[in-house]
Amino acid sequence: MEWFVPGAFGVLFVAFFVSTIGLVIWTLVDVVRMPGDPSFKAGTQLVWVIVILLGGLIGAIIYLAVGRPPGGATAARQWLPAGGPPPPPPPSGAL
Repeated sequence: MEWFVPGAFGVLFVAFFVSTIGLVIWTLVDVVRMPGDPSFKAGTQLVWVIVILLGGLIGAIIYLAVGRPPGGATAARQWLPAGGPPPPPPPSGAL
């Protein structure tokens, strides 16, 4: 049995395929890790997951260009308070 040795086209095809799968997985993880703040609602997360899964490479590129908040999931999490929403302000004029 002879081993199949791909030519330059085969190597480029495999590299493109692997990088596409990696990009799709990375964008899916980024969408799922996004916190549920007002600028990125949970319903929006579901829509982006569907767009990425159905669109593949094109869906991932659209998410990165349009749907991803600046800095991604890590930066969005840093802006959220640790213990939940901030407490309401004290009433004015009351002592």
